[in-house]
Formats: sequence, C-alpha cells, structure tokens
Amino acid sequence: MSFNCFTLEVNGIRLNVYDSKNENSYNDNKALVFLHGHPGQISNWKYQIKYFKKYYRTIVYDQRGFGASDKPKRVCLDDYLIDLEELLKKLNINIEDTILVGHSFGGLIAQEFAAVHRVKGNVLIGSLVRLVPDIIDKIVWYIPAIFWKKIFFKMNPLTLKLYRDMFFAENVSDEVYEDFIKDNKDYIESLPAYVFRYLKYFKDYDGTLSLQRIKLPTLIIVGQSDKVTPVEYSKEINRLIPNSRLEIIKDAGHMVIVEKFREVNMLIHDFVNSI
Repeated sequence: MSFNCFTLEVNGIRLNVYDSKNENSYNDNKALVFLHGHPGQISNWKYQIKYFKKYYRTIVYDQRGFGASDKPKRVCLDDYLIDLEELLKKLNINIEDTILVGHSFGGLIAQEFAAVHRVKGNVLIGSLVRLVPDIIDKIVWYIPAIFWKKIFFKMNPLTLKLYRDMFFAENVSDEVYEDFIKDNKDYIESLPAYVFRYLKYFKDYDGTLSLQRIKLPTLIIVGQSDKVTPVEYSKEINRLIPNSRLEIIKDAGHMVIVEKFREVNMLIHDFVNSI
C-alpha cells in the first residue's frame, strides 16, 4: 500500500508525514495521530490508515530516526515530544481535538505527551512503564555493529524465525507474517546501525509518575501473547491511569495492530466515538 506523504520540517529535522486531510474532508474536528514503535514506520499502521481515514482526520508520521524521516545520531525523549507538539501546530490541529494512538515505543511517547498536554484521548497499544532490555538490546548497545547487524537485521533463516517468535503469536498465519516481512525487509536492512541503538538513551526511563498524571480517557490494548511488552505491563499501566480501560486480545502478540487489526480498529473506533 502506498501513501501520499509529504515532508514537514519541525524541531530542526524533516519528518515524513501522511495526513488524510489531503484526500478527504471531515465535519468532525477529531484527529487521530498514530505513533509507531521502534524501529517502525508509517506502513506499520496501514490497516488503521485504510480504515480510519474514512471517518476521521488521520495523521501518521515516521518519527525522527525512522522511515523516511531524518535520522540524527542521538535522540532523547524531549525530541519526540517537541516533534509531536510542533507537528500538530504546523498541521493546525488543536491538542484538545487530538486522539493519540501509540504502539510500543510510540505508546511511551503518547503517554508522556498526554501527561503534560490535555489531548482528547489516548490509546496505548503494547506500551510499557519502564524499559527492560534483553540480551539482543545489550549486544546492539555495547558491541560494534559489524558483529550483529548482519545477524539480527538482515533477513535470513535466523531473523525470520526470531522475528516471528518475538513479535507474533504462535498461531499467526504465514500470509500475515510474510506480508509484514515484505513491508519491512528493505527498510530494516537499510537502517543505519546507530538507529538500532536509540533505545539505549531510554534505558533509565520510568513512566510511573507520568502515567499517574494522565486524567484523560485512555484505552489500553495488548496482545495476550505479547513477549515484547507482556500483558503485565499493560495491567500496570491500567492501574496507574485512573480513567483507563484495558482490553486483552486473544491469539495476538506484540504486532497486534497487524495480527488482529479488525478487532483493534473496532476497539479504537468505539473508544473515539465515546469521548
């Protein structure tokens, strides 16, 4: 699926942006802003874009360092929050009309933004309270790329099995998984090694206090078989955010937005209609 994207300069960098307003007109002021994970890109949301652009203004962008956006050597949390704030201003979207939908790392950005800005609503999909690095993270962070980039980020039998086991439920169909690989193979293989180290700058992240500050309506979604951000993470987020609802989707892993996109879309749509 191709997207009619454009480049927007914000906070000193160029972001690759999709805005359905360039294709459709809307009577409702609500705007859905989708934030992908690490190392995601706009196409991760293709099923949500196709569905929601019919109903609401739908904005999806490659966050700094990812997709077709600029890729600085270093990043920090404030970079992503300022990027989002400036993006909304440049697109003439009121923060009060914005519903953020964040997946994984994008959920972290959405919840931090919602802790200090009065957005209309927040959807956190496979999000996290704190970063828990695994052995692959530590290898990528601290060992030269020559030893790991071709092993972990070039499509080969090892990575194909690793990605399937890590990001998807055990019973995911070959069709769904192969489509995901087709969308992301060239992109993942082309990313500079330093982009895979971005999470190192978030290794001390703890969102406990920020989550407690969120008073706005929040929908929390997680795949029952999520190995990257397990159900326990979303249960903790649910406990920390007073006005939140948790939905656990069966037979889905971390890429629930792909595996069970119809169910995810219905949950988000019902939530948006309720606020």
